[in-house]
Amino acid sequence: MSTEPANGTPRNPYRVNAPADILSLIPHTLGFEPRESLVLMALCGGRLGATLRVDLPPRKAPRPGPAPKGADAAYSATASRFLASDTEADGVLLALYTDLPWKDPAHPPYRPLVRRLEKDLAAAGIPLQDGWLVGPDTWRDYFCTQPDCCPWPGAPRSQIADSMLNTELVYRGSAFAASLEKAVGESFPAQWPNRGEVAVSQARFGKQMAANWCEREQFRRTLELWGRCFAGHGLDAGAVPYAEDTAEPDAGSRNLLHRDSECAGFLLASLCDRGIRDALLVQTAAGHAAAVYGAEANGMVRRQVHPVVLPGAADHGLSGPGVVPLLPRARRQSKAAADFRSMLVGRGSAPDWNRLDRAYGVFSDLVPAADEDAKAALLSLLAWMEWARGRGSRAHLHLQHALDVRPGYRLALLLRELLGTGILPDWTGSRDGSWPGTPDG
Repeated sequence: MSTEPANGTPRNPYRVNAPADILSLIPHTLGFEPRESLVLMALCGGRLGATLRVDLPPRKAPRPGPAPKGADAAYSATASRFLASDTEADGVLLALYTDLPWKDPAHPPYRPLVRRLEKDLAAAGIPLQDGWLVGPDTWRDYFCTQPDCCPWPGAPRSQIADSMLNTELVYRGSAFAASLEKAVGESFPAQWPNRGEVAVSQARFGKQMAANWCEREQFRRTLELWGRCFAGHGLDAGAVPYAEDTAEPDAGSRNLLHRDSECAGFLLASLCDRGIRDALLVQTAAGHAAAVYGAEANGMVRRQVHPVVLPGAADHGLSGPGVVPLLPRARRQSKAAADFRSMLVGRGSAPDWNRLDRAYGVFSDLVPAADEDAKAALLSLLAWMEWARGRGSRAHLHLQHALDVRPGYRLALLLRELLGTGILPDWTGSRDGSWPGTPDG
């Protein structure tokens, strides 16, 4: 089961006056139109709070006989536990998206599952207040059995698109993809016009560096260069850090990384080293020091033997030669090692979301320019970041794309196994620690 908390719903500023408004808000919040999904929205004193989207369990059309109660119980328990972690929640709204036919008002699809949810949510102190089913052509109150109150078979879906809130959201520039798959695909920019030059640079640095990436000073300065990209350095004044940029890499390009094929190739080549790749993941979430000290404490960094190699234009602004100081006490070294490992599996303090979101933009920007190995690494990193955000469905798609590009890619397989357990990172259960969404989300 995959989960997707909504972008920034705890701070939702919009006025919701009718069910159609609520249903129109959901795809704008998620970034895509849900399909075969259950969406649960926490109510917090009359406003919408945390939102959870989960894939509906695979099921054929309703048939006589008992439902598989064990599966429904586990599914309901996981969803209820997530919503109950919002300490301000005092109720829940439900929206069920399915193409299964609804032939009788008294017997809606997935009724046994919804009954179980009602029971578990009530036990958690956040009772289910209302719900709707959205089908291929119509939508209707899930719980109402009176045709005179809720005409059968329901209101046309166009009523959702025509709602006042949807009109306001569209006017403000909000948009969403037709499906989750399209939302993920649209997150990548077009091919880089200078991709050939980047590929030559990547191959050259890959051959030159071989197995030297994790020598101490090389390791530190490579991560430092990545950090400059995450922080937005190297951009023209006034440019949005790593906004989608598909322009020709000429002097007018706003994204300088697109214009510097040598630097882009260097960064892509570094991803083919497992130590750099794994430390990058920690750096995006916890910062440069946590990545460097943690890698050192875990024995991933070796003594510097070879000269440090950097792309020609990148040396400006990076700190000079020197070694990363070892942690002075064994206890601190042990903690750095443990914190490094814990971050990889979603334990401990929440990431720095501003830095992680910037890193996400950099990784996404580089995907079209990468060869197979670097692309599998980037997609795996993006998958972990989506999982850290609490968006498991997007994480699964990134992992599948990574394995399509490089079958058997080890990190993608490990992350797929982690996601398959249904475990979410510690911070997703905290209002203060969970991902707040993108600024425009």
